[in-house]
Amino acid sequence: MLTTLERHVQRVTRALALGAAACLLGIALLTMADVLLRWLFKAPIKGIMDIAALASAVILAAMFPALLAQRGNVTIRMVGSFAGPRVARILDTFGALVTVIFFSLMTWKYIEYSAEMTSANESTVVLRWLTGPWWWVVTAMIGMTTLVGVVVLAREIAGRQDISKDPS
Repeated sequence: MLTTLERHVQRVTRALALGAAACLLGIALLTMADVLLRWLFKAPIKGIMDIAALASAVILAAMFPALLAQRGNVTIRMVGSFAGPRVARILDTFGALVTVIFFSLMTWKYIEYSAEMTSANESTVVLRWLTGPWWWVVTAMIGMTTLVGVVVLAREIAGRQDISKDPS
């Protein structure tokens, strides 16, 4: 059951990361268009900084779940390699637990921040877009990262290999 769950998590998070990468490409193309329009016609795209700032926060947060699901986070294996596989497994499990705690706290703080932005009716400077909805999307992505971290922790506790390295 854990393997099936992890495969679904990896599939969903990869799709999310791919969508975020496409949005990042869109922001890059929009920035290039803005530079060209400024240079050639002295006509910048109105509000591009508003769009880029909000979209960048969402894009970055949307990458976290895939990073965690594919175990792309930084790990230090030196102690585990000297101490043996049992200690390495304990350290990996501890690292996964700390990651879940970190993203849980981050989710909680983002919930507070998003609620504050929503209740204050904060908006962007040029386009006057409300920022609250954007921050709620960021919060959802951070929350999803926490859930992915729980799946990774469960995998570490079960002591099985990473399924992304599994040939089946």
